[in-house]
Amino acid sequence: MNGITDGLKDIITKASLAARGSSLSRIRRRNLSEPAAKWVVQSRIGSEVGYALSIVLATSGCSHARSEKGGCTMCSYILDGAGQNVPTEDLIQQFQNALTSLKGLMAPISVKVYTSGSFLDPVEVPPEARAEILKAIDEDDRVRQVVLESRPEYMTDETASLVREILGDREIEIGMGLESADDGVRSLCINKGFSLSEFETALKTAASHGIGTRAYVLVKPPFLTERDALLDALQTIIAAAELGATTISVNPVNVQKHTLVQRMWSRGHYRPPWLWTVTEILKESRDQVASDVNVVCDPVAAGKPRGTHNCGKCDDAFVKAIRQFSLDQSTSHFEVLDCGCKSQWSHVLEHEDFAQLVHSLRFHIP
Repeated sequence: MNGITDGLKDIITKASLAARGSSLSRIRRRNLSEPAAKWVVQSRIGSEVGYALSIVLATSGCSHARSEKGGCTMCSYILDGAGQNVPTEDLIQQFQNALTSLKGLMAPISVKVYTSGSFLDPVEVPPEARAEILKAIDEDDRVRQVVLESRPEYMTDETASLVREILGDREIEIGMGLESADDGVRSLCINKGFSLSEFETALKTAASHGIGTRAYVLVKPPFLTERDALLDALQTIIAAAELGATTISVNPVNVQKHTLVQRMWSRGHYRPPWLWTVTEILKESRDQVASDVNVVCDPVAAGKPRGTHNCGKCDDAFVKAIRQFSLDQSTSHFEVLDCGCKSQWSHVLEHEDFAQLVHSLRFHIP
C-alpha cells in the first residue's frame, strides 16, 4: 500500500475499534451448552430442494474481531458469542441440542455450521470438538451437504484432509467471506484483513480435497455509491465463479450494533442497498456464471430500515421473489416486480455523488 492508502486504512481501523468500543466486555452471559441460534428453512441443495439446518455455535468469537484490527466494518456477530473460551464438551452439547431440529425431516438435508467467527479456527473451536461435531453429522444419512464457515487462513491442507476423511463423500463447502474481489474495497471499505490471493489459496486447498467454496459477496460496503456497489458485487460474483467457487451467497449489508456501518447510518451517511439493486445483481449474475454454480440470497432484516429495502410498499414482494429465486434459480420471479419507487432508485444510480460519501469520513475521528 502507498502512503495515502495506508493512512485511510489506519483511519478505518481506528473507526472500527471506536465503534466496537467496550461492547465485547458487555456480551451477555449464556448457557454454554446451548447454541447461539438454530433454524431450519427450505434450501437449494445441489440441484434439489430440501431443508437446511443452520447452527450458530456460541464460541469465543472471530479472531479478527477480537484483535486490534477492529474486525469488519459491518459485522458485530461476535456479540452473539460466549465472550470466552468454551470447553470442548459444551460445544459438542450445543451441536447435539441443535440437531434435534432435524427430527422428522426427509432427505436431502444440509447442515450449516457457523460460529461468530471461524469453525476451523483451532482456538475458537478446539480440534477435538470439531472432530466430534463432524462425526455426529456423518452418522445421519439424510445429510447430503455440509457447509462450514471459516476465514481463509484456517483452511490448511491438514484441516481439509481431516474434514474430508470424516464426512466421506458428502458435498462439503467452506463458506468464506470474499465480500469483494477488489482488494482496495475489501481492505478499506470492509477492513476484512486478507487479500484476494489468500482467498484463492484457501479455495484451491479446499478444492484439492474435493471441498467446494461458498463465496460470500457483500452488497454495498460503506463508502460505495449504490451504482458502484451494484457493479462491485456483480464483478465479485463473476470473479468468484471464475476462481472456482461452487456457490455464491449474496449478502446485502444489514446495519448491526457497535459497527462502523451503524455509526454512519445513525448519522445519515449510509443507507442499506435497495432491493432493486439486489434483484438486479441476482438477475445479471445468474446470466453470467455457469449454471452449475448456485447463486443464493437470504437477506437479513429485509424490508426494514436496517436492512435492504425499497419504499416499503413493494418490499415483501421483492423478498419473496429473492427467496424463491434462491430455491429454483429462475430469474422469472423478478420479471413481474414493479413499483413506482423504481424511478427513485434509478435516479440514485445515476446521480448519487461519490463526493458525499467521501464527505462522511468527517465522522471517523473517535
